Amino acid sequence: MDCRMNYKDELKGIWQSWDEAKKILFRDKYGDIAQLLFVKLDDALLKAMVRFWDPTYRCFTLNEVDMVPTIEEYSTLLYYDFRDPLKIYWKQNVYFRGPLANLMRLPVDMVKVRLKDKNGPCISCSDIRDAMGKAGGDRHLTFFAFAI
Repeated sequence: MDCRMNYKDELKGIWQSWDEAKKILFRDKYGDIAQLLFVKLDDALLKAMVRFWDPTYRCFTLNEVDMVPTIEEYSTLLYYDFRDPLKIYWKQNVYFRGPLANLMRLPVDMVKVRLKDKNGPCISCSDIRDAMGKAGGDRHLTFFAFAI
């Protein structure tokens, strides 16, 4: 496994360039997800987590025992205080092409063309970065949240 953080420094720079009013507006809308940019990652820990992750059951399996970390354990592993654990979530099989096309102001067919398949559909960070540079207002905040 190769650990890579696409455009993390660039996203941190964008966050740090914002005034306090824009940061508050972003936090009100998206919670504390911007703080994930400042989490110190441990490559060895991530590789171990990936090795023992069971995607079928969405938990870790060690010696045939399912291990499901609690929010507190995730907080410790990621060096991040989850003040509101309900603001950050993952949902599988979400149809995102339509909302993404709407956000990017492109036809759905154009978004489908730009999607790549890496263990599921994804869009390149450069496409998101380019679209974020052209967006203004709330769309800019939405692109930033999406990039994170």
